Amino acid sequence: MIRRIFLPSGKTCLARGPYILIFLLLHILFLVVAFNVAELPVLPLVCFLLYTYLKLNINAQRCRDSGAKGRYVVIFSLLVYLASLAVAATGVVSDVECVSLGIRIYFGYDVLVFFVFMLAPTQLKQQINSTDHVSISGGENE
Repeated sequence: MIRRIFLPSGKTCLARGPYILIFLLLHILFLVVAFNVAELPVLPLVCFLLYTYLKLNINAQRCRDSGAKGRYVVIFSLLVYLASLAVAATGVVSDVECVSLGIRIYFGYDVLVFFVFMLAPTQLKQQINSTDHVSISGGENE
């Protein structure tokens, strides 16, 4: 299951239960690690990038398993994450209260996507054998 999070394949399915478990564990682990390594400036950044990569992976897998294209959620998520980072950076540079707005956009989008994919039905993939579609006809010359 751990390998599926880091390197997803097109053959596996991420159902609702494991998605919720992975999402919650990922957030708890990120909060614990991010606040414990705050004295080194590079480690929170690496932790944040890994956190975002894993979040994009599990959201794309869940989107794909719900019947949509996973790349759409990845592209839109990256745009929202970069926009919230730009808003927060603008607040840091100009000493305006935009930092909390950027953080609210980031986590608000994160929670919205979580609830959408939590409620989305899992599309069952059925294996179709080549013998299932063989039609036997009366067989005279056509």
